[in-house]
Amino acid sequence: MIQVLELELPSEVDSLGRLEEVVDRLAVQAGLDEDTSAGLLLALNEAVTNAIFHGNKQDPAKVVRLVAELFDNRLEITVTDQGHGFDPERLPDPLSEENLLRQGGRGVFLIRSCCADVRFSDGGRAITLVVDRP
Repeated sequence: MIQVLELELPSEVDSLGRLEEVVDRLAVQAGLDEDTSAGLLLALNEAVTNAIFHGNKQDPAKVVRLVAELFDNRLEITVTDQGHGFDPERLPDPLSEENLLRQGGRGVFLIRSCCADVRFSDGGRAITLVVDRP
């Protein structure tokens, strides 16, 4: 395992603009194809958005931390916020009939659809996105 990136982002919407550059850099280092890179950008954008809005509540005194680690067969990116955390098991199912027309609530579902694996830790304050390498 090689740690290839460690970055702290302010808890503000403007931080999302840096993610494309981050994913481009990681994709080159990991040898990811275009489709995998696009999915990773979508998933990372969701994870960081959730960290900024739901975790850190856009508190300018708090940061979102990204750590990317490169393994022989995968790339793992952990996004950590400084909020109170949550129980991912208690997320409503976005595909259930009562949630189909809800405005939000699909972020984690979307993240899971773009990644080979997704793990939560630190009481829901950290999410690790896993993408397979070719």
